[in-house]
Amino acid sequence: MTTMSYINMFLGLVMAAGFLIRHWQRSRALMAPPLGTNWPVVGMLPTLLRHAADFHDFLTAVLRRQGGTVESKGPWLTDMDSIITSDPANVRHILSGNFGNYPKGPVMKDIFEPFGDGIFAVDFEPWVLQRKKLQLLMKNNRYKSLLEKAIHAKLESGIFPVLNHSAENNLKLDLQDVFQRFTFDIICITVLGFDPCSLNIGFQDVSLAEAFDDIEKAMFRRHVVPTTAWKLQNRLGIGAEKRLTIATNRFDHFLYDFISKRRNQLSNDQSRLHHAKRTEAPEFVDLLTAHIVEESQNDTALLIEDKFLRDMTLNLLGAGRSTIASTLVWFFWSLANNPNVENKILAELKSNPPASPQAHLYSEEEVNRLMYLHAAVLETLRLYPPSPINHKWAKEADTLPSGHRVRANTRVFFSVYSMARMEGTWGKDCEEFRPERWITEKGGIRLVPSHQFVTFNGGPRSCLGKEVSLIQLKMVAAAVLGRYKIQVVEGHSASFAVSTVLHMEHGLPVMISRRSA
Repeated sequence: MTTMSYINMFLGLVMAAGFLIRHWQRSRALMAPPLGTNWPVVGMLPTLLRHAADFHDFLTAVLRRQGGTVESKGPWLTDMDSIITSDPANVRHILSGNFGNYPKGPVMKDIFEPFGDGIFAVDFEPWVLQRKKLQLLMKNNRYKSLLEKAIHAKLESGIFPVLNHSAENNLKLDLQDVFQRFTFDIICITVLGFDPCSLNIGFQDVSLAEAFDDIEKAMFRRHVVPTTAWKLQNRLGIGAEKRLTIATNRFDHFLYDFISKRRNQLSNDQSRLHHAKRTEAPEFVDLLTAHIVEESQNDTALLIEDKFLRDMTLNLLGAGRSTIASTLVWFFWSLANNPNVENKILAELKSNPPASPQAHLYSEEEVNRLMYLHAAVLETLRLYPPSPINHKWAKEADTLPSGHRVRANTRVFFSVYSMARMEGTWGKDCEEFRPERWITEKGGIRLVPSHQFVTFNGGPRSCLGKEVSLIQLKMVAAAVLGRYKIQVVEGHSASFAVSTVLHMEHGLPVMISRRSA
C-alpha cells in the first residue's frame, strides 16, 4: 500500500471519528434534561441555584421548549423531585378535577412553618373551617366600608403628602417602598384595627415591615434548598434561617401582646359586648376584633385560642401587604413603558370623575365603572402575578392530562408567571402589555377561565380576597394617576427579587410631578 493510501485511510478515519463525535454530542444534547444536567448526588439543584436571579424567565423558556411541563430531579435522599407545569389543562386538573389529591402537603407546611396553622398553609378540615369564617367576614359590606374609609384616609394622610413632598422638592422616590408602606398600614388597620403609620415623609424604619421581607426571602430559599440543609441551618441559627427566626419572634411578641390587650379591652367594654350579643349584625370592625366578638356571641362560650388568632392575623397580614404592593409597582412600571395605555386611563378618569373630583378619591361604586382601568389592572396581574409559583403536593399517584405521570409524595408546581407567556394560551402577543385583550365588543370585561388566568388561584381554593384586592388596586391607581405624573428614572432596569412574592429587586425609582387641574 502506498504512502498516499495510508494518508487517505488516516484522513478517512479522522473524518469518521469526527462525524461520530458530533453525532454523539448532538444526541447527548437532545437527551439532556431540560432543567440542566442531572448530576450524581445533587441532581438538578446546581442549575436551579445558578438561575435563582432570573428563575422565572429561565423556567418560562424551558417550559416553552418542553410543551408546558417538565420534571425536575432533586438531590438524592431528599423530597425535592417535582413536576412543573404551565399547561392550563394540567392546572385545571390539579385545582379542580382532582383537587382532593393535591393539597398543600407536609412539605409546604414545613416551608411555611412561621405562618403556623393559618389558612394558607393548612389543608382539609382546618382549611375549610377557616375559609368559611373568613368568607363571611370579608364578604360583609361593613368590611368593604372599613376598607374604603381606610384607603381614602391613608391616601390623604400618607401617599398624597409623600408624593407632594417629592414633587415640590424634585426628589427621587422609591415607589415600591411607598406602596409597601401604604399596604402594610392598610392591612394592619383592617385586620388588627391598628395603624403603624409607616407611610410618612420621614420614612422611618418599621421593624415589622422589615421582618416580612426577611420571612419572604427565607420562604423562597426553602423552596430551592434541600429540607435537611435549611433545617440544619435553622437548628444552628445561622444564615437566612437565623434572620427568619428573629423576624418570626418579632411578630410573635407583637401579635400575642396585641391580642392580649385587645381581649382585655373588649372584656372591659361590657356595654359593647352586650350590644354585640343583642344584635344580629353588630357594627363591623377589624377582623381580629370580629373574631373575638364572635367568641362572646357563642352560646357554648368556646374560647378562640390566641395561637389561632396569631396564625390567622399573620397569614392575612402577609397576603394583604405584599401582593397589593407588588401589583401596584408593576402597574406603574407597565404604564411607564406603555404611555398609550396611560393616556387611555387618564381619558377614562376624566370622563368618569368621582363625587369629589379635587381629591380624586373614588368610591367602590365609582371605581367599578372604570372598565379600561380594570382591564389594565388585570393585565398587570396576568403578566406580573404577585405569587408567580403555586406549590402543591401529590397525595397519591396520578396522571396529568398532558400524559405526565405523577408519583405519590411528589411536589407539583405550576408557574403562574410562565402561563401568561405561552402563545398557545394568550396568542402571539402574549408578552405585550395590552389591556384591550380583557375588553369585550360591548365594552365589558371579558371572562377568562381561572385555570387560564390563575393569578387568583382557582377551584375550591380560589382567592377569598380577589374582589377587595381589585377594589383597592383601582382606588389607589385612580387616585395617584389623577393627581400625579410618574416618570421612571432613566436607565432603571427592572429585575425580580429572590422572594416568594414578585417584588422588584432594586425598587422602582421615580420622579413625581403634579398634573395640572
